[in-house]
Amino acid sequence: MVRDYELMYIVRPELDDEALRTATESVDTLIRGLGGKVGKTTMWGKRRLAYEVDRLRDGHYVITLLQLDGTRVADLERALQIHDTVFRHLLVRGDETVPAAEEGAVAEAALSGGEDDAADEDNTADADDAADEDNAADDTADEDDDAPPAEIAVGDEE
Repeated sequence: MVRDYELMYIVRPELDDEALRTATESVDTLIRGLGGKVGKTTMWGKRRLAYEVDRLRDGHYVITLLQLDGTRVADLERALQIHDTVFRHLLVRGDETVPAAEEGAVAEAALSGGEDDAADEDNTADADDAADEDNAADDTADEDDDAPPAEIAVGDEE
């Protein structure tokens, strides 16, 4: 089954613009070779890594949206692990969206509830009123305390 994926990978920092373009084309060719379709590719540029990876502190971040058969994902990840210029990657399956017709039915079911929801709202209102009364009682009790604050024993000072 063909699914949408998002591939984020980090390319070695010492590459110039032409070598970086060659590396991204190499990854795109790899995806197409596995029967996938490459969508939008976004270059985030050179950024500092959160921690050192293989003695590298920086890397060129690239994000590619793609479509690929789920059975070929392992092949893609295996190829990226041994790629010369890609030293880290993360492949995430895209969000599966609910079709609009089903989405409307789900929203309608959530909004309409009938008499049971009305009864639940009455119970919730009663519980809120009781909680407000408890809070008011606590506030009154705090105001009535005229006792001095308790002292904290620090320890024996010699």
